[in-house]
Order: sequence, then C-alpha cells, then structure tokens
Amino acid sequence: MLRIKSGHSVRYYTDATSEAKENYYTGAVSQGEPPGRWYGAGAEQLGLSGLVRTQDMIGVYERFLDPRDTRFADPSQWDEVSTLGHTGRNYLSEEQIYAAALDAEPGADAQRRDELRVEAGQRARHNVSYLDATFSVPKSVSVAHAAFEYQEISARRAGDPDSAEAWGVLRKAVEDAIWAGNNATLDYLSTHAGYSRIGHHGGAGGQWIDGHDFTVASFFQHDSRDHDPHLHIHNTILNRVLCADGVWRTLDSRALHAFRGAAAAVGERVTEAHLAQSLGMLSATRPDGKSRELVGVDQLLCGLLSSRNRAIGPRAAELIAAYEARHGRAATALERDRLSSQAQLVTRRNKSGGETIEARLDRVEAQVGDELGTGFAQVAHDVLAMARAERAAPAAWSLREVLETALAAVQDKQSKWSPPDLTREISNALPDNLGITDGAEIGWLLDELTEQGLALAIALDAAKPGDVAVAQQFRLANGRSAFEAPGRARYATPEQLHTERLLVAAATCRDARATRTAAARVFVEGLAESGIELGVDQAAVITGVLTSGARIESLIGPAGSGKSFVLGVLARAWADPRAWPQPSPGGPDGPAAVAGRVFGLAASQRATGVLAAEGLSAANTTAWLATQARLADGRTRDGDHSWVLGTGDLVVIDESSMADTPA
Repeated sequence: MLRIKSGHSVRYYTDATSEAKENYYTGAVSQGEPPGRWYGAGAEQLGLSGLVRTQDMIGVYERFLDPRDTRFADPSQWDEVSTLGHTGRNYLSEEQIYAAALDAEPGADAQRRDELRVEAGQRARHNVSYLDATFSVPKSVSVAHAAFEYQEISARRAGDPDSAEAWGVLRKAVEDAIWAGNNATLDYLSTHAGYSRIGHHGGAGGQWIDGHDFTVASFFQHDSRDHDPHLHIHNTILNRVLCADGVWRTLDSRALHAFRGAAAAVGERVTEAHLAQSLGMLSATRPDGKSRELVGVDQLLCGLLSSRNRAIGPRAAELIAAYEARHGRAATALERDRLSSQAQLVTRRNKSGGETIEARLDRVEAQVGDELGTGFAQVAHDVLAMARAERAAPAAWSLREVLETALAAVQDKQSKWSPPDLTREISNALPDNLGITDGAEIGWLLDELTEQGLALAIALDAAKPGDVAVAQQFRLANGRSAFEAPGRARYATPEQLHTERLLVAAATCRDARATRTAAARVFVEGLAESGIELGVDQAAVITGVLTSGARIESLIGPAGSGKSFVLGVLARAWADPRAWPQPSPGGPDGPAAVAGRVFGLAASQRATGVLAAEGLSAANTTAWLATQARLADGRTRDGDHSWVLGTGDLVVIDESSMADTPA
C-alpha cells in the first residue's frame, strides 16, 4: 500500500529516531526507530548519502538550503547559504497570527486565549516542503517480522547468541525485502511522475517539464499509532527537483497521486518476490481480493493485531448510519469513503514513544497468548514450515485473460479511468508468483501490459491540436507532449460507452408505455378527492412519467422532498387500469394495454424496506439481478417466477447513481 500526503515539518520523523543508535538490533538500543536513509539521484547530486542527520534535513527540507554550499554545515550562516530555487511564500506563522489575535482582544480570558490559539493553528499556512510517500506492507509480513524479531530477542535473553544471530538473519531478510520494494516504488514514481509545471496553466500554454531526480529521506518504522506491528517506510520526497532546463522547481504533486496505485503495485510485487527468493515465503491473494498476504500466517492473528482497523470500522459504520438517517437515503461510494476517512481521523492517536522494542514485543506476545492461545514462536514455526515446503514455480498466465480481467475490474470501479489505474488492476489480475525480482523488470512488464490494454480501450480526452505534430522541443523525455498532463488521460472500454449510449437513447426514445395527459390529470385529481394531496412538483412527476413514453426516466430531488412517497403513488397509478383509459405500448393511439406491475430495487436492505413500505414489490438490486440470471438460465428457485418481467412493467431503481453502469 502507498499513501501520499504533503507536509512542512520534519520533526515527526527525526524525533522518532536517535542518530547515535548505530546498533539498533544488538540490544544496545532501548527504544526509538532507526535513523533515516538518503535515497534518490537528487540526493546523490546534493552530496547527501548514508544516514539522515536532523540538522541536514531541517536545512534542506524546511529552508530549502543547498547542502553543497560550504556554509551549510554551520547553522549560524544559514541566512547566507544559497537555496534550491525559491524558498516559498512568507506566510504568517502560528505565533504571529496568535499575537495579532491577542492584540485585537486584549481582554481575552484564559478560555478565550485557548480558543484563539486553536484558531491560529487552523489559519496558519505553510509551504509544502515534501510529499510523504508511505510504503506499507501487508499485516502478515509485519507479523512474521515481529515473530522473527521476538525469537531473536528471546534467544539473546537466554544467552544463545548463535540462535539469536540465525533469527536475526531471517528478520533482516524481511527488512531487506521491504526496502527493495520501497525503493522500487520510489524509482517507478521518479520515472513516471517526476515532473514540474511551467508556463501559465490557467489557459492553454501550461507545460510539464522533466524532473526525475528525487531527493528522498526514508524512515523505517515498526509499529502503528496503536503500537501494533506495522512495518512501513515514510519517504519524504523533497518538494524541489532539478528540472531538465537546470532550474530548481516544485514537483507536480498531482502526477505523484496519479501514479500512486501503479507504483504501489510495483513495490508490492518486488517485496513479495524478494521474500520468496530469500526465504521461500510465498504470498497469495486474500479471498476478498483486496491484497496478498503471506501463506502460513493466521489471518485471525493479523486481525487481532490490527487495532486501527477495529477502531475505524465501527466508527465509520456509526458515521455512515447517522448520515443515511439524516439524509433519508443510502450513502454513495464517495460519501462512504469520505466518512471512513473522517472516522480514521477521529480515532487517530498521537504516536507516542517511550516503549522499548522488547517491551512492545512482550506486550504483543502476551496479547496473542491471552486471546488466541498461541504466540510468536508458533507464528515463526508456521512461516518457516511453509517456506521449507517445495517452492512453487512461477505461474503461467494468459495475456488475454489478464487484460480482460483488468479492464473489467477498472471499469467496474470507475466510469472513466487513467492508465495508472489500469496498471494497478493488471497487477491484481496477474498470478501471485511471477518469478521476477527486479523492480525495473516488473515495472516494464506492467507498463507493457498497460499499453496493450489501452489499445483495447477508447480515449475520452480530446487531443489538443499540437499533441500529434508537436515540435521536439515541446516533448518530454518519454516522447509525450509537454502539454499533456502525465498520467491523467482518461479512458473507457467500448462496452462501457456502448451501454451508456444505450441508456441515453432509451431516455429519449418515446415508444414505451404512455397515457394521455388528460387521463394522467384525471388520476391526479382523483387522488386529491380521496385525500392524497400532492405538491405541484410531485404532481408534475406523476404526470410526466405516465405520459412521456420514454424507456428511462430520471427523478431527481433533494432529501426530504418526498421521492419515496411519489414512487408509491406512481406504483399505484402504474398498476391501476383506471389510470390508463387509452394506454398503449407504442403511444396513446395504439391498442389497449393491461395495467403493469412496479418493481422497486435498492442498494441496501434499509432502502429496500422504504420502497416496500410505499407498496412496491421491492428487492435488493444484487439479489434481483441474480434472480434474473437464474430465470434466463432456467435454474430457478422457489419464488423466482414472481419476479419475471412482462410488457409494460416498471422497474424503479432507487439511488441509481450507486449502481455500476453494467448493472
């Protein structure tokens, strides 16, 4: 997994380490994380290598100073040191904003001063000094590493240095695999997303320029905010890059985000390949398809040591339930994602130190023993037992099947998608064991398959006039136009566009069931006489749907406007022969037609219940589609035939935007 966020202060990373802790795993170190490492061609150009010193990082990241300047080593001369391009805008600091607020309210009491302090922190703006690309491994890898590390520490405690050394070799092999995957991720990002922007991007003259030499300080960390085993590497990518024209500029962060999923796929593949090669530890796709986990690590144990997920899940469910109750409808996928992100923030703890490596592992060992009756020794044994088994040969795979699966998956998630989105799905569609360990080779394979997949899709973005015949001076190093945003072209499959066009045509075609306007008005007036009052807009909906003859109608209204009530009235009208004095499948002048039935489909059981309460024959959309598939194949179950569609029937799809286009 790879997450990218911007930052301005480096203290979170430097405060978690101790630069003097050279023998991190020999017992000389009691707590803290290992020092950071410099990485990237940009770091090499600046003379930054080896371990990260706090002073150097502050100078480079917070003041954008050039470390090659002879005065850089002396902080007292930093005001005279040359910089890596511009140093950003001079925003007011939090202290300055707070002082101004106190001047405006000299009589503020202690409580008000606290409020002003919080407001100052919220109003303070900062220059983005880096992009933190955090590379995380699956929980099973973290658990296996913790088991090896615990065995190493236990052997040292027992006075068995040989066993401790052997376990240390296994533990370090896991770390080396993670570093290999992490660096492959950074290499892929720098190659594919290393760009800056020049020119005026508010109009048509904006360009991109190559800037691939990243400067990165990478920090390996071992636990989560809840102090569960969670191996991850914070890669702080300096927000300054030397561009192809010799000028230092800020990175195009949107390009980094665009290629995030593809870069993560490369890194994950490399980590898995190194684990398989060095330790014989194989990975397999989880049943839910969301990630690949190490074979031999109990998933119950992984769940137990995922406190963050256990805290976020219930809180997210609460927020989603409250949102749906407030708005009277199911939350969309985007809304659910944002509410889950909110749950992640409200359950987030400050990452505190103070716990030694030994204490952390002892605590986790006790927790595992209490709740599962097992321990790290059993985990280490299980993993090694699987590793000693016959190593699987690289799996064979079909190019056609991989591309078909990937295209279907990416199209299912988004109506339009980018090439990196497809790259991520291609990696998911490939077999678990490719037999390739080199990051560049894995990246090349995924890129090549992506190009072949794009040849089967349709580009949605209109090409600019100069994109094809652009002069060489306006081309990037990869040959693409400098006027084209890297990684942000949009595509769709031909099947997706065909389906969308069918839906649009059905909305304009007028050969479906319809009645005369006068008859619809008589029905609406009859409702009023029976005590059912409709608003003007609700009456217009009923009349419009009954008389349009369109194969598809779209009803849009805000929460609380009575859409469910209107659907109930519409169902009553649709099924009532008296509402159709001169109905016809082909228009009001055609032959008479019997009353039709109304089916209501919804994405959730709660919404299904709402439709059923309004008198519709309601069902969950997924279940209804499965029923239709059985009817088509002749594999029916009891009750299926009650859902057979007939001529003139109406299907109401509640919150249709939540359903994917093929459904």
